[in-house]
Amino acid sequence: MTQPYDPNQPPPYGAPPPPPPAYGAPPPGAYGTPPPGYGTPPPGYGAPPPQYGGPAYGGGYGPPPGQRVNDPAPMGMRLLARIIDAILTSVIATVVSYAIGMHPFQTSTSADGTHTASFQLYNGDYFKFALITLIVTGIYEVAMLVTRGATLGKMAVGVRVAKLEDGTNPDVQAALVRWAIPGAAQALIPFLGWVIWLSPFFDSSHRNRGWYDYAAKTIAVRTK
Repeated sequence: MTQPYDPNQPPPYGAPPPPPPAYGAPPPGAYGTPPPGYGTPPPGYGAPPPQYGGPAYGGGYGPPPGQRVNDPAPMGMRLLARIIDAILTSVIATVVSYAIGMHPFQTSTSADGTHTASFQLYNGDYFKFALITLIVTGIYEVAMLVTRGATLGKMAVGVRVAKLEDGTNPDVQAALVRWAIPGAAQALIPFLGWVIWLSPFFDSSHRNRGWYDYAAKTIAVRTK
């Protein structure tokens, strides 16, 4: 019976040598089996990093899905948004004041029967009204920035406030800091409050960031 050929044993005497391997073919087991996936790049290899809006926003700022953000919001848009919000909060504060029995507006009747209304600047109700307005504005600003990234006025004109580091909505702390610095100054020293509100005009980075934005680490950008 013919024994199978064993390459590790010398051929028997007189037997023909085994045929040489085909030209160019490696000998059996010469190089081993390549590891699985050899030469296959890992997932995402070579893919460009995500873009976050470019260096103009600093530190990886990016727009939220579905929104287009080109540059910092112009001061004209921000002023219009501020006027809209001031009207809304003033109306709410007035309704609350009258609901609790305060009368910051006084009505008088002249001899000819004409009715006139005046805002009593220095009576006790005025200071209570100022406090109510401050509270209403704070709750409104903080709640809207945390949940929507913008107040109703900002949404109307196309302005959004975002955290500078990642573009997300401000958290409660950032929104509170951003509102409290100019809001408290406006209530205590009106002139100082106006200076703080106008501080984006003095921003050397040309991104219209106010002192309150630097304190809160936020930026106001346009969304349309």
